[in-house]
This record gives sequence, structure tokens and C-alpha cells, in this order.
Amino acid sequence: MREVVKIINPYDPGLFPEDFEKPDVIQLGSNENPYEPSEEVKRTYIQSLKFIRLYPKSTYDILKTELSKYLGVERDEISVGCGASELINCVCMALLEELDKVAIPVPCYTLYAIYAMLRNAQIYYPQFTGYKLKSDFVYDVKPKLTFLCSPNNPTGNTIKRKVIEEILENSEYVVLDEAYVEFSSTSNVNLIEEFDNLIVIRSFSKFFGLAGMRVGYLVADRKIVEGIEKIRLPFAISYPALRTAVAALRSVDYYLNLKEKIVRERERVYEKLRKISGLEPYPSEANFILVKVTREVDDLIQKLLNEGIIVRDVTGLIGLDGKHFRVTIGKPEENDRLLVLLSKFC
Repeated sequence: MREVVKIINPYDPGLFPEDFEKPDVIQLGSNENPYEPSEEVKRTYIQSLKFIRLYPKSTYDILKTELSKYLGVERDEISVGCGASELINCVCMALLEELDKVAIPVPCYTLYAIYAMLRNAQIYYPQFTGYKLKSDFVYDVKPKLTFLCSPNNPTGNTIKRKVIEEILENSEYVVLDEAYVEFSSTSNVNLIEEFDNLIVIRSFSKFFGLAGMRVGYLVADRKIVEGIEKIRLPFAISYPALRTAVAALRSVDYYLNLKEKIVRERERVYEKLRKISGLEPYPSEANFILVKVTREVDDLIQKLLNEGIIVRDVTGLIGLDGKHFRVTIGKPEENDRLLVLLSKFC
């Protein structure tokens, strides 16, 4: 076994309701959409089950066609995969040679580092408090590949367009992870028309609520997409996942309505958290809020778990100083239960 495999830590997805014996556990740790899919998605999924004995067409033309309409880009500027995770791996496989320099501003999503490490890359972690990025790190590092996340996981804030452009001008390649972008007011996917070194990665797991279907996609220059298409899994997306993703795109108005609910709840929860002594929430443009615990509260996360509420403990993540947890915006009654308990424990 390769030495790097022996030393890397496995990706930690956090806890899940099935880890508990008690019923009705509230899952606020995985940044999932708390609402049911559209009726069109439900109907399409049921209809697709009779085809699960078959492989889907591996070029996924129907999905790429719908995505091109949704994004306003050409179909041959799109690649699809088994969630954003597979595509992050594909980018690293396609671009990185041994000892290539990779810049990962922190705090951010840990999977970037795992896949870069598997390519034996040199990884640099420029640190920015609250993930308020500046572009100056690229002049020192001169990276082959830079990973950016906007809105960022776990801080929830976005990166200024000017900063992204400056990084693009000084990195050989840039991955911009926009998995949560539909919950914000700003996307930078159209920068691919100006920069042929930009790769934008997105997901159906968050806004479209298809986390269990595992569908992701990237948008980039045709030459990059051609390379990614060569090395991604040939049947990465199952037939039901393919058809439900298409149905979700065709019922986008339903999801835009859910987005408005989630964003309103996010702002309400943020204001409530600000009023709880000992907690300092970060402003967010995603469907979650990062919270810093600013005074000693014994076993806060465990106390919430004992009450059947899962939040994500991100204490110790590179770039975060002190105790932090991340909370997904759930339904109002779920959020209210969390807020009552936090007020009690803090």
C-alpha cells in the first residue's frame, strides 16, 4: 500500500440519524435540503425504477442539455459525475503531477486536501480569518492548482469576484466550488468565458435536494472537459439519478420557492443565535451557519446529541481558532428546537 494512504485521515462525514437508537433525530449536520423533492421528481423517480436493470447512456447527453439551458453555457463545456466529490478527484487526477503545488485557502472543505495528497502534491494552506480571501498568497506559492469555495464550507461567505479574477491570473488552474451557490446572490460560472483555466464545480445535493442520488457537474473550457470525460467513471450516475436530476432542472421554480424559505429561515436563525450568550454566528450565504462558542460550555455538542439533534462539530479544522460547530438550516420547527436547547445550555 502506498505510504500516503497509510498517513492520510479518512474523510469524516459526521453523525447520521441511524447512529442513534432514539427515533425522530433531527439532522442538522450535513447541509441537506430539509424539504421533499418536487412532485415531478417523485413521479420521475418511481417511473425510472423499471430501468434499473439497464446502464444509462454514459455520455449523459440529456442531463448536459438541461444543464446547458440552466447555466447558459454550451453542452461540451459540462462534465457530470457521481457527486461533486468524484469530479474533485477527477480534476486532481487530470492535472496534478507529483510535487505540483496546490493552494487550499483555509478554513474550507477537507476533501480537496485528501485528493491532492493522493497525487503526492505539495499542499499550501494560506489561512484567512473568516475565509475573507485576498489574492496575495498566489504570488508566493505560484500554484499549479488552487481550490476556492464560494459560498465557503464551513464559513458560509462568498469570495469577491475581483479576488477570484486575480487568483485566476496567477494560478495555472483554479477550481471554484459552487456547491451552495444557489442559496447566495452571486455565481461566477460565467468567468469560464474569460478564463480557460477555471473549473466550476457544482452539485444537485444542496439546492435541488438530491444528496442521496449523488449527482454533480463541472463547467470549464472544452479541453478540460474533454480530459475529465476520459477519466471519470463511465456509468457514474445511475439511471434513476439521471432522470431525477433532469426532472429537478425542469421543476426549478419549485426549488426556487424552497430556497426563499431556507434563506428567510437562515436570516431568522442567525439573528436568534446572535442573541444567545456565548455564541458568535458567522453571516452566511449558504444553507448553513457556522457558530463559534466564545465561552466555556461543557460538552455542548454532546448535550445536543443527547437531545436528538445533530450539528457538525468543526472544532480543530485548519483555519478555525477555538470551538466551532456548523448548523444546517432545517425546517422552522427543527430550528426552533435547536434554538431552545442552545439557549438552555449556554
